[in-house]
Parts: sequence; C-alpha cells; structure tokens
Amino acid sequence: MNVRVLLILVALGLMNPASADHAVILVYHHVSTETPPSTSVTPDRFEQHLDYLAENDFDVWALDRLLDALFDATEEVPDNVVAITFDDAYQSVYDEAWPRLAERDWPFAVFVNTDAVDQGLKPYLTWQRLRELAEHGVLIGNHSASHGHLLHRLDDEDARQWEARIRADLEKARDRIADEVGRDAAVLAYPYGEDAGELHDIVRSLGFRGLTQRSGAVGPDTNPQAIPRFPVATGFDSIDRLARAVHSRPLPVADSETRPARNQGFVQDPEAVRLSIRPEGFRPGALNCFSGAGERLEMAVEAGDLLSVRIDVAGRGQPGRNRVNCTAPAADGSGAFYWFAFQWLQKHPDGRWPSG
Repeated sequence: MNVRVLLILVALGLMNPASADHAVILVYHHVSTETPPSTSVTPDRFEQHLDYLAENDFDVWALDRLLDALFDATEEVPDNVVAITFDDAYQSVYDEAWPRLAERDWPFAVFVNTDAVDQGLKPYLTWQRLRELAEHGVLIGNHSASHGHLLHRLDDEDARQWEARIRADLEKARDRIADEVGRDAAVLAYPYGEDAGELHDIVRSLGFRGLTQRSGAVGPDTNPQAIPRFPVATGFDSIDRLARAVHSRPLPVADSETRPARNQGFVQDPEAVRLSIRPEGFRPGALNCFSGAGERLEMAVEAGDLLSVRIDVAGRGQPGRNRVNCTAPAADGSGAFYWFAFQWLQKHPDGRWPSG
C-alpha cells in the first residue's frame, strides 16, 4: 500500500486505530457541593472533567467491555480509552452525574453496598433508582453487603472463619444485586480500596474481578483481582491532575512487597517497599517514588533483566492505609507517565484496627 493511499484511508477512518493495550479507570463517590470534600467533586468540576475527555478525543467505554477487552482479548483497545465508575451508589450520582453522562451517551458503573440500600439509608440510592439506571445500561457492581473493612479479623476469628464470613458477605451482595436488577456483573470494588493477596484468592474463587482505589493505568498484565483506578475528589480533581491520570500507562511491575512482608495486607512499620520492574517503555533513570503525602522517597535501584527497586519507607507508616506512588516518563517523548501504586495497611501501636 503506498503512502498516499494509507493517508487517505486514515483520514476516512477506514484504518483501525493503533492498539494501546491499556486504559484508565476513574473512581468518583459524591458529585455534590454538600458532601465531604475528601470524597466529592462539585457538579461544575465533574462537568469540566467530561469536557476535557470530549475535547481531547477520549472514548468512554463501559467497564465490563473494557475489562473483557484487556483480560479476555475480546477486542483491541485503542488509545485514549477511559471507564468511569462511582462507589457507594450515592443519590448525587443519579441527580448530578447521570444527566451529564446521559447527555453524551457515555456509559458508567455504580458499585453498591447492598445492606445500606436494603436499610433505606440516606444518601444512598434506592433499588428502584438502581433498577432505572440498570435499565439504561448502567453496570451495577458489587461493593460488598456490609461495606466493612474486609481484611480485618474479628476478635478470636481464625483464618478459616474470616474467609467464610467475607465469602458470605460478598455472595450476599451478589445475590441481592442479581435479585433487584436482574444481572450479576461479577465485578467487585473493594470497600475503602483495601485489598491483599488473601482477599484476592476469595474474589478469584467467586469469579469476580476486583477494583482498587490505587492510582495507575490498567493493562493486560494487571492482576484481575487488583485493578487500579484513579480516585477523584477535591484536592485531587484539577484538570492538570486529570490529564496526567488519563494519559498514564501501567508501569510493568512484576512483583511488589514490603520488607518485612505483609500478612493479609498488614505490616507494622516496614523498612522498605521492593519492586521488580520490567524496564520497558519508560525511562528507568527518571523513575521516582512518592509517599501518599507526596514526599519524594529515597530509592536504591539495581539494573538487570528486571529493575530491582528498594524504596525507603522507614518511619513513614501510619495507622490505616499507606501508599507509595511510583512514576516514570515514557521513553517515546509523548509526555505520558508510567504509573504504579502500592499499598499496605497498618494497625495502631496498641494493636487496634484502624477505623477509617
């Protein structure tokens, strides 16, 4: 095919767009001016986000379509694909987000903690509203029944009892969603974004894909039970931040763990986080890692077939969720960043579980 013919076909849209093999998933909670800023964006800012996606030629795909394409190779994923999700099924999703998304004919997903809906608690949506969303093509996903800290064991609860309780909780939510909206989406969003290998095993055995609240793009090498999503809320909702997020690519991390290692997601005051990274697509010499508070962390890097990265986190652990974000610029000069986020959980010094 000569160059002139190729250019004509591209201009006419008769050539398939280049496959990107990655995409970005965004997670919102409230779209409101009257809810906690830490879990909210204003309706005006949400509108600005949608405008940015439209003006920069992003395709907004349904979540299940995207995950099937990436993990089951049902179709190629072109460049600039985004999926939009909402956790907790708050009323503002129906009142503020849905009309704006429907105007553009853009799909989205809502993850439901079913006990709150069954109890008629405010400001959660009712089953009637959720059925209405589902009838218009919105994916209704599992956010557990209890919305508890799934990795926390009860007093005197052993590993087998914990597993049975968590399995029952997730199955209860799955059954309630199927009963009320007529479809089991087989996708779980972890409450509070808290996950670990032991929980992944349960989620996998139940046939779910699992979504976190850790920043990063998703690709075919992503663990299907630990799929990253960029959390969007006040303070992390600027257009510049959105642009960095939606243009990001998955940093090819082959292995990650704390030193000492986590147990069910928890480790007390680790000294380091170690990553093994395939040196592909990004500039290894420009890799940087940051604490959840945005402080640059000291690193030691050893080159090889896999890049071995030791990140110093000594003294930085706090009760609750702790995160490390690592980014590196793409080697192709596009300005995109490869991105990976790591999380560990930590108890209070007296052994109490964190409550928030």
